[in-house]
Amino acid sequence: MPKHITYTKLEDVASFKQRRNDETHVADIIKLPNAQLSLQENLLNAKSDGIKFVIVGIPEDIGPRANCGNGGAKNAWHHYLPVLLNQQANQFFDWSSVMLLGNIDVDDLQKQSNVATISDHKLDSLRQLCGILDQRVQSILEPLFKHGFNIVVIGGGHNNAYPIIKSLFSASNQKVGAVNLDPHADFRLQEGRHSGNPFRYAYAESALSHYCVLGLHEQKNNSSTIQGLLDAKFPFITYQQLFTQLSITFKDAVLQAKEYIEQNEGFNGIELDMDSIKQMPASAFSSTGFSSEQAMFYVNQLAQSDKARYLHLCEAAPDANEPPNHKALESAQVLVQLTYSYLIGQQ
Repeated sequence: MPKHITYTKLEDVASFKQRRNDETHVADIIKLPNAQLSLQENLLNAKSDGIKFVIVGIPEDIGPRANCGNGGAKNAWHHYLPVLLNQQANQFFDWSSVMLLGNIDVDDLQKQSNVATISDHKLDSLRQLCGILDQRVQSILEPLFKHGFNIVVIGGGHNNAYPIIKSLFSASNQKVGAVNLDPHADFRLQEGRHSGNPFRYAYAESALSHYCVLGLHEQKNNSSTIQGLLDAKFPFITYQQLFTQLSITFKDAVLQAKEYIEQNEGFNGIELDMDSIKQMPASAFSSTGFSSEQAMFYVNQLAQSDKARYLHLCEAAPDANEPPNHKALESAQVLVQLTYSYLIGQQ
């Protein structure tokens, strides 16, 4: 088994199956890796089998806590799986084109992070762990991009946008573009790695050429973040423009972002922070924001581009208690619907 990846196995999927007569579920159709093979061998087999999409989980909350935020993003992947696997597999989408690779193994880093607190010394330790996490994520995702797969990344903090972008940049030798539905630009200063500065780091390293933020909240971003966007000439449409001043419709904002990102010569990614959706259990909970239906429209519209190569759904922070409580189930259902919005947009 390759280092730093925990494959999804048949016995794992079997435990999620719910049987009814004359029904086929995603668990019956979706492809799984062979635990006896290396990552490279699995990817070669997947390519020859016509697999187009790969789903990967990152069960960590080191990045949000390194940004002085709340934990819990480590739980999203495990709540997501049973909901995804119990969806109906029918004529609307061919789930045999998808491989459920598994999750990036971050258990050791999570254990180290659990001793950290918000003191300056421990905050520095969390940010160092986030830097190690960056390397680990890139080591898994870069081969996926090199083999031409479209990737859906579930769970963890928005810190992972940086290694995702670096992976696509390195694999394609072209700068990456990204649109982000998020009240926060995540363009904070380069003060050590965390969930608040992935796009600043990617831009500083010339991996990110185009970046647009939809729903940026005027009260939730500091002045250096805004100035950084202005200096980089990265456009943004604020939450207040959309919902308070009503100076632009949501549909037009999405289409503007899509038109902008298409100017990038390389490949693009779709970023969505789950705290952009109102009442969603997330690392930075918000009582106001976008509806889940608006989020699905956003993902689906951007996924229709030939340049789209990944969907990143981050910062969902459901409760870890089992069985899933109502809010945990809600976040998992929305994550699954956003995944499906991306997949059918790519058809």
